[in-house]
Amino acid sequence: MLWMRIKYRLGLLYKILLFKIGLKKWLLKDRYGERILVFHGIDSIGETKYNSRFISKFFFEAFIKHISTHYNVISLDDFYAKKFKKNTLNIAITFDDGLLNNYQNALPILKKYKVPACFYITTIHEKAPYLWADFLDLVSIHTKKEEIVFQNKAYIKNQKNEFTHQNVSLKNIAKTITYKDIALLYDIFKEDWNALPKEELNEYWELMSPDQIKEIADHPLFTIGSHAETHASLINISVATAKEEILQSKKSLENICQQPIEEFAFPFGYYTEELAKYCLEVGYKKVLLVDYNIKSHAENEALKNRFVMNPYITLEQQLACLLKGSYF
Repeated sequence: MLWMRIKYRLGLLYKILLFKIGLKKWLLKDRYGERILVFHGIDSIGETKYNSRFISKFFFEAFIKHISTHYNVISLDDFYAKKFKKNTLNIAITFDDGLLNNYQNALPILKKYKVPACFYITTIHEKAPYLWADFLDLVSIHTKKEEIVFQNKAYIKNQKNEFTHQNVSLKNIAKTITYKDIALLYDIFKEDWNALPKEELNEYWELMSPDQIKEIADHPLFTIGSHAETHASLINISVATAKEEILQSKKSLENICQQPIEEFAFPFGYYTEELAKYCLEVGYKKVLLVDYNIKSHAENEALKNRFVMNPYITLEQQLACLLKGSYF
């Protein structure tokens, strides 16, 4: 992992250098290929303090304007059907989590440029009004607590506003346990959550309502897919529980949208071959990952990897990485 981070940073520095020495035209030269992009939050200013994957609506519009002008932006259905144009980049747009800011900030821009997209919804609504990771990010930053005890372990707050035990963050620990255990954190930070200026921070935690999800599903440009039920890491809980999350989220969304839900995106991109196969068995026809666990999985036409957007680089750097298909 350390080597990958070093390689990633060196790759970005190399591209910055190439831009500085005047190789912009070469870096942004159109080329053939296919990419499914994945976005998360689209906020007003591009604040990454609360969520490291958020980009601003201004950056988002500039990006959408550029790719819809210069490349071939198509629906996920057309992407799977391989309706590609030669000598250009073929792009499909996806969003994970089901955040309200997608509805408020991204949707108007996508409509303006007539760009199709799929929104993968975490169907946690009946259990909580937020995703556990967003809850934890917000309370960790704003709490005055310096130490908490969770599952009989002491977690100390560090300079990055993370609670850690033996240099492992509470957030990473939460990725390895069931939602039932994760939900115990709500009581630990209950007072901190109640004290938050939640209206000021609504872009960083509020989820779409069922009515908004249905509205998106009914629009001809957009589709709704599942992102599981609680955003737990499905590979770190029992197979039975993971399968229940996959199936129940499908049923919940079909009840909301009144149409078949045939797309699924794994939380965190973490998957196993067994769970991917189960998705197909219960009626999902498109299964979205981040990276393939092994190269041979690319041969399965239902499974597709995705290119994650980077909030920490310029528009030109993002386009250069997108064209190459890699940040390295």
